[in-house]
Amino acid sequence: MNSSAHNTIRRPKASVTPFNTNIIHRRNPWMLAFWSLLYPGFGQINNGSIIKGFILFTGEMLINYKSHLNLAILYSFNGAFQAAKQVLNIHWLIIYCSVLLFAVWDSYRITVECNKLSILADREHAVITPTRLSGIGLNSLDKRNPWVSVAWSMLLPGLGHMYNCLTVLSTMIFVFGSGMLIASHGLEAIMYTLWGDFSQAKAILDWQWFMNLPSFYGFAAWDAYVKTVESNKLFNIEQAQYFKSTYQGYSLRMPFPVRGG
Repeated sequence: MNSSAHNTIRRPKASVTPFNTNIIHRRNPWMLAFWSLLYPGFGQINNGSIIKGFILFTGEMLINYKSHLNLAILYSFNGAFQAAKQVLNIHWLIIYCSVLLFAVWDSYRITVECNKLSILADREHAVITPTRLSGIGLNSLDKRNPWVSVAWSMLLPGLGHMYNCLTVLSTMIFVFGSGMLIASHGLEAIMYTLWGDFSQAKAILDWQWFMNLPSFYGFAAWDAYVKTVESNKLFNIEQAQYFKSTYQGYSLRMPFPVRGG
């Protein structure tokens, strides 16, 4: 939205810039709490608090690595509870629990407040700027297929968000996702798996990093899907606003009265 619109609108519905679209819409707070429980920072990222989300995500990733939590989970799944106990760094684990609890509580709280703001923004009928253009960027509201964004996200996290013109968010997800793929030797494991050498694929994996990938891929696909759906809704709202302000007469009353009933 342009600066003049921000000066007159108290509760904006969305912010459209050449590199990002941030939308206030209603969410299930328990769903966001679940994603934060799965990996701290995910709930904040979906809520539009991108910087806060990636600060929590980066901190959790570091603490997870230092505490060897993923290795302990892996050993526990295989019944090696003594090995899981020995590999854990209890000092880093306590810090991890603190970050985890804050991320879950904060994502739930933000979601509840954003839901209130979403209702107020809908009632205020805030004007939406559908296209933003700069010398190095272009972003325009358009109808997109949410399953296409899921497919690109499953190929490589961040591509689904790039499909939605979420340049800043897609870059962060792409960098972190690619970094974890490389650190875990996941690409080499895929190569050995395609050759049928499953034992070598298993041996080459760095499980401490690899166990981050399922939740990261899952969140990237889900978040890209949700953002595509909400962007499509925002497109419909903007179109309705335009047609109403341009073509609908002030004397028109909706809905029309039922005749012949």
